[in-house]
Amino acid sequence: MKFTQGTLALAITGLLTACGGGGSNGYYNKSDSNNSNENNNGSVTTPTENAQAELDILKREGQFLFGNYNPNDATTAKGYIDHALDTFAQGPLQLAIDAKKVFDSRKVSNQTQVDGFEYRAKCMDSGTYANTACYILFGESAIKSALASPNNNYSNWDFDVNDDEISGMKLSEEQIDHYTGKTMIIIFDNRNADKKFNDVWVTGVFGYPYKQSWGLIQEDQLRIVSMNETDSNYQVTLTYNNQTTETKGALSIYKDPTSTNGDLYVLQNNSGFDVLINDNPNTPDVEPVAFTINSIPGDTTALATYRIAASGLQTLNIPSISSISGTRIENESPSSNTNSFTGSILLKGSDIFTFKNSLNGTILDFEHKFNNIIFKGQSVNNNGTIKTTLTQPSGVTY
Repeated sequence: MKFTQGTLALAITGLLTACGGGGSNGYYNKSDSNNSNENNNGSVTTPTENAQAELDILKREGQFLFGNYNPNDATTAKGYIDHALDTFAQGPLQLAIDAKKVFDSRKVSNQTQVDGFEYRAKCMDSGTYANTACYILFGESAIKSALASPNNNYSNWDFDVNDDEISGMKLSEEQIDHYTGKTMIIIFDNRNADKKFNDVWVTGVFGYPYKQSWGLIQEDQLRIVSMNETDSNYQVTLTYNNQTTETKGALSIYKDPTSTNGDLYVLQNNSGFDVLINDNPNTPDVEPVAFTINSIPGDTTALATYRIAASGLQTLNIPSISSISGTRIENESPSSNTNSFTGSILLKGSDIFTFKNSLNGTILDFEHKFNNIIFKGQSVNNNGTIKTTLTQPSGVTY
């Protein structure tokens, strides 16, 4: 894999190297999450039966796909796809958009310094961005202070995840290293005035709350997100003053200034992140979820984009998901519920990420492809109750 590489020295901390579940009865039903071409009697199933079985899995693991999802509702069961997509939408994607919005509002023409951002004339000490200036948001207080104006939801987020935040979790030393660190947002300059400040990186580790109850005691939960350096084409290595280092992946979002309809945000190259989940009382172990996205700029079959049209219509198009994977232990009806999803996701609507909280009558159009089966249809919000209708595949009902 080809990485974008470089080094950056930060006065605040030292050196940085940049290389480019369920309700009171448990988690959903207890059906096996593994798809098969044979039923329990050993007979061959029909394509319609296979499609229905795949849909049942998607409904269990990804209500987000159909708009029937609320991270702040403890009774809403959350599967692998829910954890992955909610993290992508609320996390690196929205962080990049909000940071860009704040930067643009504070940047004064012909003035180098931007309030709240650290400026570097040469962003990296070596590598691809060694000849490029950048502005940096780094650390808990700087990020929360800067992003408070466009989005007050960050007040209870954690942009400096240390041992205290993960204490009491059953983790290996490798996992502790992976899920601790600081968040950094980098906005790059460019000699071309049309490209200036449209290239935004989100890197490091962050944590944010959600609610999930199994009908016992715990309701308030925490997702800890680590940008995965293994599955990302961009990497950032931070070296502290004591010479210890940590390397994380980075997700690069480019706001395309040539967009002919509203704001178009393009995911640059491949990116991945891991989400640490500790909400399942069936096991003392944590259950990480991994999300890897292929994105190739200029390739219609593999370019991941998010558009906010002039009309307000939002479109999330991820045509090439390498993997959404995870494991969830169940003991009463023993199962590891291990799954790995590949495919594509397309959501269109006026409020696609918080659809369940949208106005009465709001519509969400979707077209997803998993295991070579296309699920196309529409969801309608009826005062918080979501009604979903499928138009494809034929013979399959939601």
